Amino acid sequence: MATAANETALPPIVDPRSLRTARLLRSGALLLTGLGIAFTAPLHEQLEFDRWAIFVGLLIIGCVTLVEYRVLRFTLESWWIAARAIIAFAAVGALLAVSDSVGIALVVAAWAALTAVVTILRLVRGAQPKQVAIPSALLSVALAVISLLVMGDAVALIGFFGAYAVIRGVFLGISAFDGGAAAHTAPVAASPEIDPSTESES
Repeated sequence: MATAANETALPPIVDPRSLRTARLLRSGALLLTGLGIAFTAPLHEQLEFDRWAIFVGLLIIGCVTLVEYRVLRFTLESWWIAARAIIAFAAVGALLAVSDSVGIALVVAAWAALTAVVTILRLVRGAQPKQVAIPSALLSVALAVISLLVMGDAVALIGFFGAYAVIRGVFLGISAFDGGAAAHTAPVAASPEIDPSTESES
């Protein structure tokens, strides 16, 4: 009976195909955001366009992050994915309250910095492989620092934001096909429940 109860308590195994699809969706959203910014370069002189371009980009990023959360919602890693989505949506809301280049830069810097913090915490906890987490954290930290350095130049800010989105999208797309990165999630979810079961059987 105890064994049956333990088996019932085990979280479902994450479907690698669903996880890959979710991460490819995030990769596509980042690439779409970056390329959209690149192809609208003539409009970057308009501050309002820059604000709305970043607004839409962060909104899309937040939405596709929720898709990944749905795939991982029964694992220990899901909280970190949800935190990333919340940070993105908070930045979206903050952009509605700012109207100058300095305010936009501060929002982008805060979003990038908090995203880096979440990534580093996941790396420390072993919830994300180094080959995925380290480039992601470095890119986010770089964007946060650069945003503060160019906060008076909206054209430069949106350019760096677009470049960040493209590079992150490429790295994420590559990691989506990395079997080790996908498999890395399963032990994090299963280990707390498997240990008691193993001990009771022994």
